[in-house]
This record gives sequence, structure tokens and C-alpha cells, in this order.
Amino acid sequence: MHITSDIHLHSNLSSCAKPEATPAAIIKACRDQGIRSIGFADHLWDKTMPGASKWYQPQDVEHVLSIKKTLAGEECQELSRGLKILVGCETEFLGGKQVGISREAAGLFDFVLIPPDHFHMKNYVFPADVNAPEDIKTIMIRRFMEVMDLELATAVVHPFHAMGFTPEMPYVVQSLISDNEYRECFIAAKQARCAIELHAGVAKPHEAGSGEDKFSPECIRMMTIARECGCSFSIGSDAHSPEPIIAGVYKRMERFADCCGITEAHILQL
Repeated sequence: MHITSDIHLHSNLSSCAKPEATPAAIIKACRDQGIRSIGFADHLWDKTMPGASKWYQPQDVEHVLSIKKTLAGEECQELSRGLKILVGCETEFLGGKQVGISREAAGLFDFVLIPPDHFHMKNYVFPADVNAPEDIKTIMIRRFMEVMDLELATAVVHPFHAMGFTPEMPYVVQSLISDNEYRECFIAAKQARCAIELHAGVAKPHEAGSGEDKFSPECIRMMTIARECGCSFSIGSDAHSPEPIIAGVYKRMERFADCCGITEAHILQL
């Protein structure tokens, strides 16, 4: 597996990104690592949709699309010569049909990323009083299927990763998801033409992992089943600064993909 695309990159237009995450700096870091297709995906909540938190309110369609002016500047134009630059967004999902982007606004972007599991946003995305792994799993599966029903997402990002709990919780929850439950979810994704993100989180070393890289067996099981179900995959470093890009995140992701049988032929083309 050789990674040449990344469509989950945050510029400093995202409130959670670092100031040094200028479009030019992100482009340069990606270019130097051999990434040829670069997709900016800043956090967004469309003003026409109810439910924005105070954090999301300033990050509207106009704000996120303002990156196009920067990308048209001389510095970015020079750095991106020979590269494919895409402008997408990462919106928010609160469950049911509560999503942060309208179908009309989605048409303004090259792609739309939707996270089904931003559970760190307590009492907004996820109830603060739910902590039992089995309950987290139930909500997580339901949210994933609800995102598929929206038919808005180009890709679902960091799927089945329980954010906002202990570092071990994502793996505990994944261990409770059966192969058949994964298959139902990933078949739904294939039918919805929604890619599954191969994200940097799955390539992190884990104490229960095996082999030189110590990848989590649960992450390998999940992504292998997605591949067996015929899903396409997007690549997402979820970088909020140039630092993880420069540090070589893609090499570990490539080795993880090899463990799951994911090849260049499985990668979403935009």
C-alpha cells in the first residue's frame, strides 16, 4: 500500500487547529511526504441548520469556504503545482437526522466528512451520563447507521472510535462489536456509497498489539471486515498541524493497511 491522498486535513480555520496550520504549511508538509491529492476538511456547521453549539457557530459555510481565497494566492499556488487540492468539510452529527449541513450547502464542497462518534462533546453529541461500554456500543452502531440513512457523507471518519473516554475504551467497545454487526454496518456503507476512513488512530501502537508495529487486533479486525464487505476507503490523518504529517504518519498507516489487505485499488478517488 502506498498512500498518496489525504482528505482529512484541518487548516487554522478550524478552531481546534494550531495557528501554524496554515493552508500553505499543510500543503508543503503533505507534498514533502508524497501526498498528491490534498483535501482540506475544516469543521463546519451550516447556519441554515438548527442545533449549532457556541463552538460551531462561527465555523459556518462562508468561513470554511474562505480557504479558497487563500488557496488562490501566490504562495499556495506555487506549493500546490502538480497537486490536486480539494476543499471539503467535516460537519457534525447529533443523532437521528440532526446533522450540521444542508443538502444544498453540501453541494458547494468537493466532499463531506461526517463523524458518527464525536462522543467527547458531552451533552451535545453524546449524553454525559452514559459510560458503560455496552451502552456506548449500542449508540455507536445506531449513529453509524443513521449517518448512512442521511446519504450525505462522502466518508465516515474515525468510525467506531469511542472518543471522550479512557484511552482503552475505544478498543473495549470495538471488542464488543461482533463480526456480523460490523458486516451490517459496512454493507450499509457500501450501499450508501460512503467510504470508510482509514485514519491515523487505527495505526497507533497498542499494548495488546502484535508484531513490530503493535497494531490493535480490534482495529485490524474492523477494517478487514470493511474491506471484505466491498467498502471503499478514504485516507485521513486528521492532522490539525503540519507536525504529524512531517513525523511520518502515512508510513505507519501504509503498514496498517497492508495488515488489513487494503490496497490502492480500495482507495476512494475524488
